Amino acid sequence: MKGWEGASPALRARYEAIDWATTSLGATASWTPALRAATRTVLDTQFPAVLLWGPDFHMVYNDAYAELIGEKHPAALGAAASEVFAEAWDHIGPLLEGVRSGGGACFYEDELVPLDRHGFLEECYFTFSYSPVRNEEREIEGVLDIASETTAKVIGQRRAEALSRLSDVLATVETKQDLRRLSLYLLRDLVRDLPAVDIRIPELPEEAPIAHSGSTPPALPSAPGTPMSGTSLFVEETPGGRVVWQPLTSFPRPGRPLPTLVCGISDQLPFDKDYRTFLRLVAASLTQALTRIDLLEAERDVAAAQRQMSVALQQALLTPPMEPDHLQIAVRYTPATDVAQIGGDWHDAFQQPDGALVLSIGDVAGHDLEAAAAMAQLRNLARGIAVATDQSPARILEHLDRTMEILRVETMATAVFARVEQTPEQKAAGLRSLRWSRAGHLPPVLLRPDGTAELLDEGGETILGVYRDVARTDLTVELAPETTVVFYTDGLIERRGIPLDISIEYLRSEISGLQHLDPEALCDHLLAHFAAHDQDDDIALMVLRARTE
Repeated sequence: MKGWEGASPALRARYEAIDWATTSLGATASWTPALRAATRTVLDTQFPAVLLWGPDFHMVYNDAYAELIGEKHPAALGAAASEVFAEAWDHIGPLLEGVRSGGGACFYEDELVPLDRHGFLEECYFTFSYSPVRNEEREIEGVLDIASETTAKVIGQRRAEALSRLSDVLATVETKQDLRRLSLYLLRDLVRDLPAVDIRIPELPEEAPIAHSGSTPPALPSAPGTPMSGTSLFVEETPGGRVVWQPLTSFPRPGRPLPTLVCGISDQLPFDKDYRTFLRLVAASLTQALTRIDLLEAERDVAAAQRQMSVALQQALLTPPMEPDHLQIAVRYTPATDVAQIGGDWHDAFQQPDGALVLSIGDVAGHDLEAAAAMAQLRNLARGIAVATDQSPARILEHLDRTMEILRVETMATAVFARVEQTPEQKAAGLRSLRWSRAGHLPPVLLRPDGTAELLDEGGETILGVYRDVARTDLTVELAPETTVVFYTDGLIERRGIPLDISIEYLRSEISGLQHLDPEALCDHLLAHFAAHDQDDDIALMVLRARTE
């Protein structure tokens, strides 16, 4: 092979230094025409190519292939492939034998072929083709391997897909427990990049180091051998291999332990810039999610504190009801669950100068401080009118309408006012009357001693705050001993997508047969049955029972 045309000067010198006569290929002067022609083809191409010739697959290759096999060159030149690629021979040996024995060419894309070419067994991927090289008699003399390394592409795609899945997982987590659990489920499946991994969060107990794939990863140290400083990636050598520590915070606080990503490094990959970038991107995704969770927790804490103050204020505005002899009253107020503000629902029970008990329940539009202020104003105005005028429920509502107009109380509200009355004849018979009037409010439910329930749905004139002069109607029903009346606001029963009349009828049906429950127990039952965990409206509830005298 005079000149070894096509090879670089350095590679040509290597070829010329080999005593080819000592190989199974023999002296170059004795090479067959097929080997000579194939060698010229290999040396003339700039694509990585190698001839594997003779019974021992001795190697003849070009400069591009020499670069591909790393430190195996130059010893690989003219050597038997089984010796050069001993670590991969169980995989590639049968493929070469199959081609040489007439099985035809083979092609593999992104095939894993681990190689020891830089002093360690390296995770490598190649797209390659083994093709037979024939002489003029169509006999196979050797195999041509044209190869392209795809390691960077395969590992890059793998890491990009992992980061994408991690981002999807972290987008929905709302607690640190879920963040660590779901993230580790994903990350511990990346055993080629992360043979061992943990997410250390100071306030959470450590996770058991079991990989999702079912294998047991190497143990990770409980702490770095040298204290970390700042938020930079920290690498240390340990008896079990190289370990990386990456704090998961953008704002470290002195004296406080940091959440940290701890992971072992693959001994089959170079710990290069791409590897470090991958780890930093994993840590950045976790840091961003932890920061968001910290903000959510802070917002929840603030909302909870505001909610406690709001409920306390609302309860302070709603004074306990009066309970004259032989009348029992139970009340409940439950704020909406999705807001921290107080609302405009109210309940009230007090006595007029003649001793009659007045009850009211209402709902001012809105769920904010203005609604609460309007509620308190209307409630107190109604109290003043009722006590000063000694009027019926309908007259109280009419006076309240006019007072709102005069005082420019610019709000709207629904309400029910009721008055429990008793004539001497009724007192002798142990009976009472309930006189009521509705201003656009939902009808009370009357529960009789025999368990039948009916709606007090007559009347129901215009809501408060719309017209100044509205003629309102008093309606009356007799209360036998142990009769119960349930007053409520729409937050108890109103649900999206369900017509209000169906919800009211459902409430009446549920109350039916509950005459054995006292007012307190009945309130608890109705709240447990109707109040939703995600209710978006306040609930005011008031239950009156006429006792036996």
